[in-house]
Amino acid sequence: MAIVTPVLNDWASFAMLVKDIAQQDSLAAYDITVVAVDDGSTVIEPPPPSSLTGPVKRVVVIELNANQGHQRAIALGLAHVHQTLKPDVVIAMDSDGEDVPSDIGSMMDLSAEKPGTLIVAQRAKRSENIIFKTFYGVYKLAFRLLTGKLISFGNFSLIPADRVPNLIFNSGIWNNFAATMLKSRVPIDFVPTHRGTRYQGESKMNFTSLMIHGFSAISVFTDVVIGRIILGLVGTSVLAALLVCLVVFMKFFTTAFVPGYATNVILFVLTVLALTLFTGFLLVLSLLAGRDKQSALPTDLFGKLVRQIRQIDAETLVEVSAKSSAGA
Repeated sequence: MAIVTPVLNDWASFAMLVKDIAQQDSLAAYDITVVAVDDGSTVIEPPPPSSLTGPVKRVVVIELNANQGHQRAIALGLAHVHQTLKPDVVIAMDSDGEDVPSDIGSMMDLSAEKPGTLIVAQRAKRSENIIFKTFYGVYKLAFRLLTGKLISFGNFSLIPADRVPNLIFNSGIWNNFAATMLKSRVPIDFVPTHRGTRYQGESKMNFTSLMIHGFSAISVFTDVVIGRIILGLVGTSVLAALLVCLVVFMKFFTTAFVPGYATNVILFVLTVLALTLFTGFLLVLSLLAGRDKQSALPTDLFGKLVRQIRQIDAETLVEVSAKSSAGA
């Protein structure tokens, strides 16, 4: 089993996560490699070899050349796992304590019942303040309206080894990990969980971060979003055309009183109609032009974005550093 988690400066929390994983009775039978993707930390302080106990046999630290954001860090970690470690199953989770290691056992049980399925943790209740919850609800509603899909989970997930390529060879993973799982068309099932307590510090997620996160998730479904917007524009155009026809009919074919400003209304509606059709045309061109560009994948950029890989082994009690070569 490989567990992939992004880390930015908070190595104390990462050490506590490794300790918690090692103490899980449900994971005692596994040989676990914890992959920490250093997302541009100022100081890197991985746990010493002597701290690796129980099922945690080794820790791999992938040092990135610069901060890429947690979504891309997870993508690069999955690329390394797929190319080098090749475990039976991969867990993606955050290292701050809010993703609880004790839930991994439940995810493994469900995965055994439904092989080949992505198992994601679905929080039964969020603990943020009312303002954050409100905007989070708006984000979920906007995502549902624009993509036609419901997103109700984050990074905490179990990925069978044979399903990892479905994610890392999808360019959407650069923008949003959870949305890419939805887009992959791989079956998804859910394990209800509760948010854990942070090991230390407070969450850095704010309104701006949530907004960027929301846009990045929606961008994974660009094709679908543009298609739905075009349908909306077509619907608007039809309504505008009907309104113009109605006003013209009332003015010339009935005795009904038509205000003098009706002509101005018709001109305004025709202008809106023209702009709507022009916007739809530009969106179609943009979509078609984007299909000609091949997006870079995590496996393609791994060698350029990774400075070095360090492995801390529990059995030999040594730390090994190696220059990155995967994906080069």
